[in-house]
Amino acid sequence: MELFNHRETIGRNISTYIRLRGYSKSSFSKLTEISRPTLNQILSGDSPSPKTFEDQLNRITGVLDMPLDYFLTEPVIPLEKWRAPMIHHSDRAPDGERDNLAKELLNDLDDLMSIASLYL
Repeated sequence: MELFNHRETIGRNISTYIRLRGYSKSSFSKLTEISRPTLNQILSGDSPSPKTFEDQLNRITGVLDMPLDYFLTEPVIPLEKWRAPMIHHSDRAPDGERDNLAKELLNDLDDLMSIASLYL
């Protein structure tokens, strides 16, 4: 299988895996014994040669005890309860309507929560 042709997809999927498992790039680099610059090349899909790319991918999947083609498919990201959109209306709002300021503040809060979720 020519994994080098799929290096961008594999890089994105490894990056997602790192984030979902709570690794930093530095800790993942140490775990796999791949230098940080080389890991950055893999994650961005800029690996210089097919042989080097496949050697590094073998190292990553070997350390994680996964099949070599594991990162060809996107990981399934479970929808966590806190990420599910929830709308609650106040029992005290007249006729179920909120005033414009309340709507604006709640929309701003939703934006902040979306930004915070990127860092979790």
